[in-house]
Amino acid sequence: MNVLTLLVGLLLIAVTLFYGRGWVRLHRRGVPFANLPRLVVFLFAMTLTAIVFLSPLNWLNQEYLFVRVAQHVFLCLFAVPAFFISCTFDIAVWGLPKPARRAISRWVHSRGLLRRAVHGATQSWVVIMLFIALFVSWYDARIASWLLARPLAHTASLLLLGAAAMLVWWRLIGTGPRLHTELSPWLAAFALLFIELASMSTAVPIAFSTDPIYAHYVAAFAQPGRLLPLTIADDQALGGGLLWVGGSAVFLSSIVLILNRLFDRHGMNGSDPLPGWDDDDRMIMPGLEHRVKK
Repeated sequence: MNVLTLLVGLLLIAVTLFYGRGWVRLHRRGVPFANLPRLVVFLFAMTLTAIVFLSPLNWLNQEYLFVRVAQHVFLCLFAVPAFFISCTFDIAVWGLPKPARRAISRWVHSRGLLRRAVHGATQSWVVIMLFIALFVSWYDARIASWLLARPLAHTASLLLLGAAAMLVWWRLIGTGPRLHTELSPWLAAFALLFIELASMSTAVPIAFSTDPIYAHYVAAFAQPGRLLPLTIADDQALGGGLLWVGGSAVFLSSIVLILNRLFDRHGMNGSDPLPGWDDDDRMIMPGLEHRVKK
């Protein structure tokens, strides 16, 4: 266990304590968003994050590509959005001491230089392009082999990718610090589609490649005493398929939910017919109007 993994474990414990304290405090006050479903989603996110960094996945990623892909999928596509769905920031702030809570509130509502700098650096298309750039780089064959040879750097790169994913889902879901106006649902859907295309363009070549892509895993599979009875082709197909299916499931379902929310907002989910659709004048077949008796 490297020092970054230890720090992640300590951070997870701290966030859990602050969130639990804040949830109990808000729940007793009857605040609607501090409910049991959000608590369950938060525990789901914490469990997945712990699995990514503190379980055998964090050393099996040296042996199998699909484990490395699973770390990315579990963290960036499931755990991170679950943190925002569970309102982790909004609730955990209430678990802080009052002076710290007031200081954060003042900063969020301030017009200071740091606040304006953060606002400018976290514009939607900036964070989306940052995430895609880091995501594509993380699966680049040369960069991946370099990182895998250095476990500390690999953990740091995964944390960086997770931080970029947090910025993206923060803008898409909308909970957390209120530094921006709400992102248009149409723009959010288009952004998710753009990320999905980038994910597919990375996953499909990995899934269907018949030649080894990553030099690190070529060397790893040459070692005796493998834990799982997989060939390197099986490992690549499993990893690419996991990225493809997992990414498509999350991104496409998110697009559907966003558009459904948009239709709800504008009252477009009903099936009421247009007024007067069955009037006699509308039922006359063209060319037979002269046969209608007045």
